[in-house]
Amino acid sequence: MRFFDAGEAQVDDIDLRLIQELQKNGRETNADLGRRLNLSEGAIRKRINHLLNRGTMKILAVPNMRALGYSFTCIVGFEVRLPDLKSVTDTLAKNEHVCYLAWVTGRFSLMAVVVARSPEDYSQFLERDVSAIPSILRTETFVNLDIFKGEVGSLDYSQLIDKSNLS
Repeated sequence: MRFFDAGEAQVDDIDLRLIQELQKNGRETNADLGRRLNLSEGAIRKRINHLLNRGTMKILAVPNMRALGYSFTCIVGFEVRLPDLKSVTDTLAKNEHVCYLAWVTGRFSLMAVVVARSPEDYSQFLERDVSAIPSILRTETFVNLDIFKGEVGSLDYSQLIDKSNLS
């Protein structure tokens, strides 16, 4: 059995396989997971709780943003005055359309994944929200046309969900 160092927590091959199975279906029963991994239901429950308590993984719902009316997704590069980076990140991180924000190297200071209902909605985000931040010197938008690998499951959609007219 191999162990991997995941920060302070060690995980083994079974933990990794368990995480992979839960990524495919987070609602899989412990009994089904146990059969697949040749473990008892109790052993699966114990491993899941251990992984959750150590912060090695979390289980969450991944909304289908297109089904919720958000059909425009893009990646935006922001060139920012570095002395103002903290205040810009604080402002952008609070914006409901910004689902991922990272400080990066290269041509841009920040990269963000932005979700909007439409190109017009995104345009309003640029005009209303981004243009109000004078420390943003320039932006470049990369419009998402299609996804060939991976799902956008770890982005923070909570602000969009909170502001949606879902009732």
